[in-house]
Amino acid sequence: MKVLGEPGVLIRSERFFSTPSATARRLFFYVTRCGHYYCDAQYDFVDSCAVGKLDSHKNYFLMYIRTGAMHFETDTASFRAEQGQVALVNCRKPHHFFANAPVETLWIHFDGANACDFFEQIVAFRGRQCFFPPSAQHIEQQMAQIISGLRSATMTEVECSQRIYRILCALLFLPQQAGGTAEGDVVASAICYIDANLFEDITVERIASAVNLSPSHFSRLFRSTTGFSPHEYIVLHRIDEAKALLHSTGLSVKEIAFRVGYHSEVNFIASFTSKVGVSPTAFRKSAF
Repeated sequence: MKVLGEPGVLIRSERFFSTPSATARRLFFYVTRCGHYYCDAQYDFVDSCAVGKLDSHKNYFLMYIRTGAMHFETDTASFRAEQGQVALVNCRKPHHFFANAPVETLWIHFDGANACDFFEQIVAFRGRQCFFPPSAQHIEQQMAQIISGLRSATMTEVECSQRIYRILCALLFLPQQAGGTAEGDVVASAICYIDANLFEDITVERIASAVNLSPSHFSRLFRSTTGFSPHEYIVLHRIDEAKALLHSTGLSVKEIAFRVGYHSEVNFIASFTSKVGVSPTAFRKSAF
């Protein structure tokens, strides 16, 4: 529907509302409102206004900047989102965004499922709330399709949830494989080194030295490329090997612990239980 009477929003703009079902609220990601806005320099949204107090607004907010720029102020940061960038805001907390010049945006308010966990992980992983995503065009398309689907009332709640999930995963950017760039090649080399020495006394310092980087630089590069810290990568792959041994051999839990690189059976059991959700013995008893 056309937007009338909102200061700074031009007449060709559109805005749509969506009321989620009880099932969507319980299981899915869902949109409560969305829009395609053309704004001039008068656009200024403050969370203390009447709209900011509505339940349909008090959730999570994604804005893609097609042209121009939008300025944001939140409880933790102030930043400027430019053409091709995506801003992610928690609208349950204080926020203010405004334009100083003409701007075109796509935006959605969403919630549900583990939206809070996604928001916190993306901000922690990225270190900011505004970024050039690795797949900006893909995110723009997904948001445009959500808005179009709500405009025509042809998009199911399941499909909408799937599209939001794809957007959040793209923002989180956890690629399955490293490679194709100089930095990716360094991380690929580090992974090969880790795999070859997985059950030894392997440290971040040793891995960094093997790829000729400082430990701090290597750790940042490894996490930004894989989504894991080096330590977490090692732990998870040791546990994967332990799972295979638990189901395919008669080795004791203690023998498996030492075989996969742990120096203590107690530490192995605690680590395995924390990551898998059951003890090594319980996992061994489970069906294949």
